[in-house]
Amino acid sequence: MSESGENALTRAARARRATGLPLADLTVSNPADVGLGWERSELAPLLGAEGCERHEPDPLGRKDAREAISAYLSERGAEIPAARICLSASTSEAYAWWFRLLAEPGDNVLAPEPSYPLVADLAELARVEVRPYRCVRAGGRWRVDASTLRPDARTRAIVAISPANPTGHILDADDLGALQAAALAGAPGCALLIDEVFLDHRAAGPARSALADLRGSPVPRVALSGLSKVALAPQLKVGWSALDGPRAWVDALLPRLERLADTYLSVNTPAQVALPSLLRAAPALRERLAGRVRGNAATLAAWCGTSGKGCAPAPREGGWSAVVDLPPGVDELALCLRALEEGALVHPGHYYDLSEPAVAPSLIVEPVVFAAGLGALGRALARC
Repeated sequence: MSESGENALTRAARARRATGLPLADLTVSNPADVGLGWERSELAPLLGAEGCERHEPDPLGRKDAREAISAYLSERGAEIPAARICLSASTSEAYAWWFRLLAEPGDNVLAPEPSYPLVADLAELARVEVRPYRCVRAGGRWRVDASTLRPDARTRAIVAISPANPTGHILDADDLGALQAAALAGAPGCALLIDEVFLDHRAAGPARSALADLRGSPVPRVALSGLSKVALAPQLKVGWSALDGPRAWVDALLPRLERLADTYLSVNTPAQVALPSLLRAAPALRERLAGRVRGNAATLAAWCGTSGKGCAPAPREGGWSAVVDLPPGVDELALCLRALEEGALVHPGHYYDLSEPAVAPSLIVEPVVFAAGLGALGRALARC
């Protein structure tokens, strides 16, 4: 890492772009950058609907917005009333709030590996220690390795992500059982923070919230999500927390959450006004994105079978990224730097704490770009 915070691949990518040479970017994660976002003509009227001109703050967020989220969760099996839902400016902000609410400096939270590198940075700001637990492949899918869940008397929360990024791991009954047992072994009131931002992006089957499968559990739990992935609208900066669990815990935490949210009042009014309409319109956008993901996943499987020189796609149950296992002995960073020379940018697996050499391409990029990126990766592999 350089003094500027750039790593070798970031520096090389910046240099490549400066030359003006073609670059197939397989790291793109914003749907709007690949033709899958909202049209301005569609979005502008929703943001300008009745109420956008007034500032009538509610610490938890506008009631109609929270009722729309409650209905969204109900369709996914979780019955969470609007009174137990709180809006935030993003899921990231919600994480930060929960670390502040649940933990004191020196306490710890458990978080999964591999995963997108976010939780550790947010916990560091709250002066909370992050202790990783592993998700591993067994029986053709990813699973929580229960032996690596090691809570202690200062464990205040356990983060779970379903579907996970980039692996696409969806928590099943065994995973949830292991997480609940770990939470009960932690500090009193240790909560499950379940990140479900990719909930609607399953490879197969209907979306179902983990809250539905945890109904009646004695463990406090919070589901986190937002418009970034649900409605393909990261620019609107709206996330939410849905509280569930023992009544005493919910009653104790809600006033503290409300006070914290009231301090920031971070969610803008136009986005809250638009939220119910955005949720109603989002399925059509998600289906377009799902078609792109299916097509690129098929292209990737075919490439691995014919031109991937020993690469293999890892199991994927959801999300919009892929994990591609590299041949034994390949240095993933060296490969990614060579791929950049050949005209493709792709993230190496160690960015996500993957334990074995891999790369993690985005599956939402334009098909022609995706195919070009795989071609460049194949040329780079031939040089290894």
